[in-house]
Parts: sequence; C-alpha cells; structure tokens
Amino acid sequence: MKLSNESYFSLNFMARKSRPNKEGEIPILLRITMNGQRAEIYTNRYIAPDNWNSAKGQAKGKTRKDLELNRYLDTIRTKLFEIHGQLVLRDEMITPDTLKRAFLGKMEKPMMLCEAFRTVNKKKRDKFERGDIVEATVLRWERCEKYLGEFLLLNQGSEDIPMKKLTSGMVDDFEHFLRIKKQCANNAAVKYIRYLKNVVRVGLANKWIEDDPFIGKRYVRTKSEREHLNEDELQRIMDLDLTEFPRLDLVRDTFVFCCFCGLALSTFQPSPVIR
Repeated sequence: MKLSNESYFSLNFMARKSRPNKEGEIPILLRITMNGQRAEIYTNRYIAPDNWNSAKGQAKGKTRKDLELNRYLDTIRTKLFEIHGQLVLRDEMITPDTLKRAFLGKMEKPMMLCEAFRTVNKKKRDKFERGDIVEATVLRWERCEKYLGEFLLLNQGSEDIPMKKLTSGMVDDFEHFLRIKKQCANNAAVKYIRYLKNVVRVGLANKWIEDDPFIGKRYVRTKSEREHLNEDELQRIMDLDLTEFPRLDLVRDTFVFCCFCGLALSTFQPSPVIR
C-alpha cells in the first residue's frame, strides 16, 4: 500500500519473491521513497506468495494471522510518520536513510539545551559536594536552568529544544526575559547569561552545537558601590536581642566576627556532608 505525506515521501510494503524461506513464504519489506532516493526496511514478517496483495501492500486473507499481520504493518507505517514529524520539529535533514536509521534506533539523538544545562549543573553540584564551591553558586546555576525552561516554554512552546537550534536572537530574547519577566538587575542578568554561555562552550567542545550564538556579544557587569557600616550601626546590630532565634543569633555573631576580622561571610559556609 503506497501512502504519501503531501507527496514528500512514500511508504510501500512489498513482498520479495526471490528470497523464500524453508516454508516457501517470502519476506515483507517496506520501501521508503523520497525525492528519487529510497531505503528498505525488512519487517521480519513472511507470507505465502499467493496470499499477498501487492496493490494494497497487505495480506489478502481474513484469518486471525492475516489480520494481525496487517495491524503490525499499520503500526510500522504509523511509527514512521511519527518519526518524520519529530525530525521535522528538530530541523533534521530528512532522507529515506535517516528515516530508516531512526526507525531502527541507530540515529543519534540531538543534545537538548536544558539537558546539556543539567549535565553541567550536575558537575557543579559535584564540586559543591567536594567543597570546591559554595551552595549558593550551585543554586544560582540550577535557578538559571529553571528560568531557561520557562523562557523556552513561553517563546518556543516547549520546555526544551535541540541545542543546535539556539540562535543569537534567542540569546537576546532570554536576556530580555530575565530583565523584564524575572526582574533581574543588570549584574544578575549578566551572570545568568554567562552561565548559558558556559553551557554553550561545553556544547561546542562536544559538537552538540555547531555555531556559537554568543559571537560578537559582550556583557558588562555594573560596578557596585557598597556602603560600609559605621560604628553606631554595627553596635546596634550587636545589641539586638536574638535569644529567641538561636539560628539568627549565630548568624549575627558570625557576621560581627567577620566585620572585626575582615573575613568574608562565605568563609563560614558549612562544609558539605560527606556521604
């Protein structure tokens, strides 16, 4: 039976009479034709030559065996149309051979953008577990991946896309999303965009993406002018009665200690639990 998808490709089930098995049955194959090219897939099903309807591409009989065979062939046909639709959505080059390889599970799936981000995030969390970075850094990376998924759902209608579909324009749109939808200040937006740029570099190194969407782009952080606490303000913090809040009492004491010693508060981040 010959079917076409707007004349773009056709599927035709055939029975090859030149290769009968010991029982005299002949193998059924599917021929995919597209733009003058073709590929063939063996269905691992056999049929008696006089029971094959070559015009319809199915068994002639009405026995249970014949009906099950025809349903199986319909399943193959439906699966190939689904594969074709998926390849179209992924902007893949489609040929009879790519359809065949995808059907047989031999086609490498493209790396998805958020999937690549999660791969990088896992390594960041491993660094935290080793004590190389603080948890706040890991949480920012994970939050950026979450924002990226929300952006893709809003702008692309999907929570993830093939990494190679990330364009320079989409990077600009993501920056706008961070600033407007997430109300990120300049430094926060720049930090998240740089996280995405880092993931793209990993993608380029692994050949998950071919073109760098960050070429020609520069992101500058705003220099923060931080005011210092004066002696009176620090004394007021020291005089706060936090006995009913032991956790805040400890945080306050640690902060005051850092003020007198010139140490960064992050120095006192708790060490990760070794499992």
